[in-house]
Amino acid sequence: MPNPARYLPAFDFSEVADRSLADRLSYALRMAQARVAESGYQEFCDFPCVPDQGASETELDDMEIDLGIELPAEYRAFLSICRYLKIADGLEIGGFDHEGIFVAEVPWISDKHREGVRYLVFANYGEFGDGDQLMFDLADPARAVTAYLRGHEPRFETFAPSFSLALWRIVHGAGVGGCAEE
Repeated sequence: MPNPARYLPAFDFSEVADRSLADRLSYALRMAQARVAESGYQEFCDFPCVPDQGASETELDDMEIDLGIELPAEYRAFLSICRYLKIADGLEIGGFDHEGIFVAEVPWISDKHREGVRYLVFANYGEFGDGDQLMFDLADPARAVTAYLRGHEPRFETFAPSFSLALWRIVHGAGVGGCAEE
């Protein structure tokens, strides 16, 4: 029976726990490409949904300067191999532009979601409605990923213990956009 205190379904990360960061990222990007191909979403886009190029060190450094923070290490590693990720409308991991145009969430710092808490908002997560987001609590040294579910009170729930595990969860369709396999 589901825990009524949580809105997000539980997710078992044991399959991926022993994989290296590089393996998690490369596998998740292959899975994202497969999901985009299977859905036909790429046919509607004038940009690559899963770019095969990452941001330069200069771009990453500039983003950190602009945001006034050091990017979480796993998120920075992701951006160094993939500028952004767009799996579907409302399901995207932001980062950088494509040929001068931002096609996914532009990462930003929020102190408006919850009083006294600063977040790095990096993804749109349209599982339950427009305005749901994934973000890092900047005071959390572990850099767990928090889901902000705007239409549900709003709620703040842990989505994954780290960025790479959040990416893994997203591409496996667990609790994302009604694509979860039950």
